Amino acid sequence: MAYGEKRGYDKKARKWRYRGRYKLPDGSWGSVSKDDDGKPFYTERSAREYAAGLETDVRRKTFINPRDGRITVAEWSALWIESVELGNRSDKTYRQRLRSVILPKWGTVAMADVSTVAVNTWEQQLRKRYQPRYVKSIMSVMRVMFEDALASKVRGDNPVPTLKSRRRGKYKGKQLHNETVLATPRQALLLAQNARKMRGVVGYAAVLTIAYCGLRISEMVGLRREHLVLEDQGRGCRLLVETQHQYIDGKPAQVSPKYGSTGDLILPPFLADLLREVCASHTSEWVFPAPKGGKLNTTSFYEDAWRLWVDGYAAPRDRSGRPSRLPRMEAVAGIEGLVPHGLRHSMKVWLDELKHPRVAVEERMRHVIPGVEGTYSHTTLTMERDIAADLQKLWETSDRAKDDHREWDKPRPTRRRVRNSELISQTSPNSDAQVQSGEAAA
Repeated sequence: MAYGEKRGYDKKARKWRYRGRYKLPDGSWGSVSKDDDGKPFYTERSAREYAAGLETDVRRKTFINPRDGRITVAEWSALWIESVELGNRSDKTYRQRLRSVILPKWGTVAMADVSTVAVNTWEQQLRKRYQPRYVKSIMSVMRVMFEDALASKVRGDNPVPTLKSRRRGKYKGKQLHNETVLATPRQALLLAQNARKMRGVVGYAAVLTIAYCGLRISEMVGLRREHLVLEDQGRGCRLLVETQHQYIDGKPAQVSPKYGSTGDLILPPFLADLLREVCASHTSEWVFPAPKGGKLNTTSFYEDAWRLWVDGYAAPRDRSGRPSRLPRMEAVAGIEGLVPHGLRHSMKVWLDELKHPRVAVEERMRHVIPGVEGTYSHTTLTMERDIAADLQKLWETSDRAKDDHREWDKPRPTRRRVRNSELISQTSPNSDAQVQSGEAAA
């Protein structure tokens, strides 16, 4: 039975201190000298009652040893991160968030001493320094870490609140504008036309494949010839999403797609024809290779090609007065800030507008529908053919539209200065740069 015993005299408080003694699950005696708020016991009764509560937890098998909560956040995170099974990219993200943001603030604090109020205050400070998405990522890592601490009985609650549990504070309504920039089928075509000027049919097809298959950029880069089934064997022409490009320890590698989201996507006829043309235009194993035939570098592709396709290029003369060897490109109106992943979002919106069954749309996006709906819903070949037919109609409509002055803007300032040598290296031998150079000069 729990009891209290006198320990020593507190000169500052001018009171005797007490500790509570209680039976641990293994039968040995444990002791506790402070309550949940970290305050010492100054009466035998308070120590005994607190210890009796711990014994009750032992009998109910909900006991959490107060001493376990004295492990610091840094010590717990070192144990925890090694126990979490993560993909290479997620593992790097988790470690980076811990190393650069979480541990500098909380590393020396005991796990039991981290309070919800302190975490909320810290989060508000982060929002003044970082972008919302980055803060959300930081809080997500911390929330998962404390959730596992809860499961391991390091502490009895999770001090990092979920969005649903936040009931107090200033009301924040739903954002009126989504942060993701979307494109219409016509804007996707105009973007592809800019890509053709710089990278020929490879760039042209890369943009349209991302848009009409909803590929992530790493999946587009990692697409091999063997992943294309361009002969209809009764199920339509297909694109197989089986791997994605990723760097592991600084070296390029092919790994499973994000969340293991492999897929078998039916192609609209125009895209199947276009991919046949792409494969006939080069001998590389990659469907969308770099200009010299190797694997495309995602970083240089985004900085030195994608941003120019979206924002245009003014084709300035060099210091000697010679014209640019890269053709002038106008900026596509209405999609400033568009990233490749925005085209994946755009395809989802197109299919939702066309009222296709949710299960078929989510399967094309390679998402998993949770719950009973996901268990009992299935995609049929008819659904897939309907999607391919509607995507073909979207393409044909966008291709028939006439140019309008509202579709183009003047080239926007680039975010960083691009060297002329980098621009030239992006131009493939089969590009239309030479054809367009005369138009640019005019």
